[in-house]
Amino acid sequence: MSSSIEGIRRQMLDLLDGTRRETRSALSRLDPERVVHTDERAWRVRDVVGHLGVWNGEAARSLSAYAGGGEYYCVPSEAQYYEYNGPAADERRTWTIQQVWAEYEQSHDQLKGLVETMPAEKWDGDMLYPWRERGTVEGLIRTMMNHERIDHCAIVLKAVAARRGSPDPAQV
Repeated sequence: MSSSIEGIRRQMLDLLDGTRRETRSALSRLDPERVVHTDERAWRVRDVVGHLGVWNGEAARSLSAYAGGGEYYCVPSEAQYYEYNGPAADERRTWTIQQVWAEYEQSHDQLKGLVETMPAEKWDGDMLYPWRERGTVEGLIRTMMNHERIDHCAIVLKAVAARRGSPDPAQV
């Protein structure tokens, strides 16, 4: 196996572990019922965690399909993204916060396991992402962890800090 593939694999595993630690630290200390942002609906902390668990699970399904020689997607087109997100979020609104966190943890475990076992010859191949975009295994993991860290956790922390009048999101 190429040492460069093993290096990339190690980077992706570190990124997965680091992102999970940051998310746990940032979101687990907040009131799960707190509304943290609104777009098409009011998003509570628990909804954000649920959303992350859903999408990390979808990424794991795409990786699993790719490893097995197939393809998987859950959103037929970008125009239908909200049609997928809404029902997924609604389903989790009835779950306990423990169930929401359990799904989040399980989806990260699935991603990590797939990264650990992905055959070396698949790393540079062209795979289908759950939202019908194409790229590499590394690209999927980087996109998903940026989705978690930047698109959601950072926005939540900024919103909480702004409501408290603190310029530093780390002090929420």
